[in-house]
Amino acid sequence: MKEYKISDRLTELRSAKGFTQKELATRLGVSDKTVSKWENGISEPDLTMLIKLAELYNISTDSLLGVSQSDPSEVQDTLNSIFKSLDRGESAIKAFDLVRSIIPATMNKFATKGTGERTDAFPQDFSPYSRFKIANRDFFEFVSSSKDVNVAVMLLRNPSDSEWMKDPSKQQKTVRLFKFLSDESALSVLYFIHSSACSESFTAEYISVNTGVELKRVTAILDEFCSVGECRRVIAHLAEGEAKIYECFGDGMILSLITLAYEHMCGRKAYSYDLSNGCKMIGGKI
Repeated sequence: MKEYKISDRLTELRSAKGFTQKELATRLGVSDKTVSKWENGISEPDLTMLIKLAELYNISTDSLLGVSQSDPSEVQDTLNSIFKSLDRGESAIKAFDLVRSIIPATMNKFATKGTGERTDAFPQDFSPYSRFKIANRDFFEFVSSSKDVNVAVMLLRNPSDSEWMKDPSKQQKTVRLFKFLSDESALSVLYFIHSSACSESFTAEYISVNTGVELKRVTAILDEFCSVGECRRVIAHLAEGEAKIYECFGDGMILSLITLAYEHMCGRKAYSYDLSNGCKMIGGKI
C-alpha cells in the first residue's frame, strides 16, 4: 500500500473549501483542537466522523481516505489496519460503525421536498460494484447497493456456537420456512402482498385475481404464511355468510430472506471492498 497520510488530505480538503479549523469544527460539532490533532496526525477521525466529512466535502469515503476505486486492495489494507489492534468486543462495535460508513445513504439522508412530500432515497452506486464484504471468525458484514437490491446484513458469532443448528426440532422449523419460500407461486403471492397495490386486509380471492395464482393454492400459501410470517387471519361474519380475511402490514424478515437469496444466486460476484479471512463462526471441538 502506498504511503498515505489522511492528515494531509484533511488539511487539503479544508483549505479547498476555505474553512478555518474553527469553522470546520463548528460544522462537525467538535472542538478546533480535535481538528488540529487530525491535521497534525496526532489522532484520526472515527468512522462516524469520516461520513460527516465526506458529506461536507461532497466526496466518497474512498476519496476521503485517498483510495482509488480502481485499486480495491488499498481499501482492504485500510480495513485491515483498522481491525488489527482491536479485541473481539471492539471489533464488533467497529463493525457496526462500518455499516454507517459503507452505506452512502443513512437515515438523515431521506430528503423532503419544499412541499413536505418525502422523496425516494436510495443508497447510491458510487463504484462499479457497490458490493462490500467483511468477514472474520467473529462477524460477517455484507452490503449491496444496486438498482435491484439495497441491503445490509451483519452476522455476529454467538456464545452458543449456533448449537441450535443440530437440534432436530429447530431444524424442522427452519426447514419449514425454507420450504415455504421455495415455491414460485408463494414468491408471486408475497410480492403482491408487499406491494403498495395490495391493501392491508384482503381475501384469498383478491390475491388470486391479482396474481393469477389458482385460488386453492393461494389459500394454502396464505394459511402457511400465517404460521411462518407476519400475517394473521380472522373470520368475518357477513350477511351472505362467513368469509376468511387475512391481514398483513408487511414482513421485513421474510423480504430480507428472499432478498439475500436473490443476491446470493443472482447478484454480481465481485466486491468493491472484500476483507475476508473466512467465516468459520462455529467453534471446533478437539
